[in-house]
Amino acid sequence: MRALRRALAVACVIVSVIVGGNAMAASGDLLNAIEYYYQKLDHYFVTADAHEISALDAGMFPGWQRTGFSFKVLDPITAVANVSPVCRFYGSPAAGLDSHFYSASPSECNLVKQRFPGVWLFESGNVFLVGLPDPANGHCQSGTAPIYRSWNGRTDSNHRYTTDPTVQQSMIARGYIAEGYGPPSMPVAMCSPGTAAAPPSCSLVTNDPAPFVGSSITLNALCDGNATTYTWTGCTSTGSSCIATSSITGPRTYTVVGANAVGPSAPASLNVFWSALPPPPVCNVSVTTNSDRPVVGSLAMLSAACGGNPTSYQWVGCSSSSATCLVRGTTPGAQIYSVIPSNAGGAGTPASGTVNWQAAASPPPGLCSQYPSILYSALDWAQVEVHTSAYVDDPAFAWNGVWVIKFTVAPGAISGSSGRLTVFEFGSPATTRDSTLSSVPCDFRPTDPSGANGPLSRSNGTTTTNSFVIGPSMNGAPGLALGQTYYLNVRNVAIENGASSCSAALRRCDALVTLVP
Repeated sequence: MRALRRALAVACVIVSVIVGGNAMAASGDLLNAIEYYYQKLDHYFVTADAHEISALDAGMFPGWQRTGFSFKVLDPITAVANVSPVCRFYGSPAAGLDSHFYSASPSECNLVKQRFPGVWLFESGNVFLVGLPDPANGHCQSGTAPIYRSWNGRTDSNHRYTTDPTVQQSMIARGYIAEGYGPPSMPVAMCSPGTAAAPPSCSLVTNDPAPFVGSSITLNALCDGNATTYTWTGCTSTGSSCIATSSITGPRTYTVVGANAVGPSAPASLNVFWSALPPPPVCNVSVTTNSDRPVVGSLAMLSAACGGNPTSYQWVGCSSSSATCLVRGTTPGAQIYSVIPSNAGGAGTPASGTVNWQAAASPPPGLCSQYPSILYSALDWAQVEVHTSAYVDDPAFAWNGVWVIKFTVAPGAISGSSGRLTVFEFGSPATTRDSTLSSVPCDFRPTDPSGANGPLSRSNGTTTTNSFVIGPSMNGAPGLALGQTYYLNVRNVAIENGASSCSAALRRCDALVTLVP
């Protein structure tokens, strides 16, 4: 935007000279304030200046594209009553900004000057004229339409301006903060002139289109044309929002009619399907440590893999409100950590993971002594996934280390059924990996389908998959025995030359493993 601002200023000076210094539209003209978007910055920009619009549309500033939205404003030299000049500021890149800010409030314009000198650079006190809404209720005068303003809330501070209530609602849903006068749900910043008097046009949205019975949802009527009254069907309210609930399952239709001084809108309806409460969630807990027998003081990562879409997690013996909990051992011995998941249907049965804390370090298991470090995960026989990125202690899944994933085939697993273990890229540069399925930890010997002198199977690539069957091997997939413990061993290596595929400078290359039994 810095380049845009400089070049637009030059372009405006050049055109002003050509036309004899008069770069304004004729007094009394209504202008279109055109909106543009720059995807790389995720920034919006609006302008009613003909020279800025011409330069942007001509592609002088690659990356800026019209959004298709605009709104009416008055030429800055228009002499009419009940309008307010709009000031414009430019956020200095030296302050981490690169954006423009508009306000029709004289007090807000002065406040920006006072509070942010050298940060928000004053460009003009009158780029165009608009109306100001009633500061108490946000209503615009008859013949004008609300202009909504939303702020991204980020350090690069960018605002979006729109007269479309649906657009404003979508920005709020993205996390933008609505700014202006009137109700907090849909405040109004400015008023667009030149809108012919007409009944309002309304649409209806909800914060939850598929709620559970017994819960509550909020219905919002998004109306232009300065609607002053609202008539609801299926919900009780006299305002622009309504709280609805249901004790029975199935579809319900809600309708609202907004009205202004001209008349009522067409009915706006919304179908909502009320669902039965789900069963409580069921979880399995996986445990990841830096050894098969972790030492007191080291880190354990507990990961809950749950069905039933939990909305909350209550851990016992570990402090967290998410599906992952990190804990350090304080005393030697076996420690059980549990999680109770909950959803709208209630609390599920506690799921547990055990960590056997050691007073002193033990020799690495299997063939792991030949590697600088291991990250060790123990999975239940269930559909689970584990991310190494949540394990915060170095070396974790080190660039030159091994990730060992232990699992035991359930005694009741169905003979002839199949499953797979897949390792995916997760939050790291593309990393080629060697994954083996073996009865021995850190087993990267040549593959031996019998499993006696090497791993049962091997898979290579940035995504690896080791399939298996329960019972005798079948169709090239190794067979796993009921009640037997196996290990998926993963290392960051290029198979063709044996060199590490993860840069030492990165220290670690994180991944994600899924077990589908």
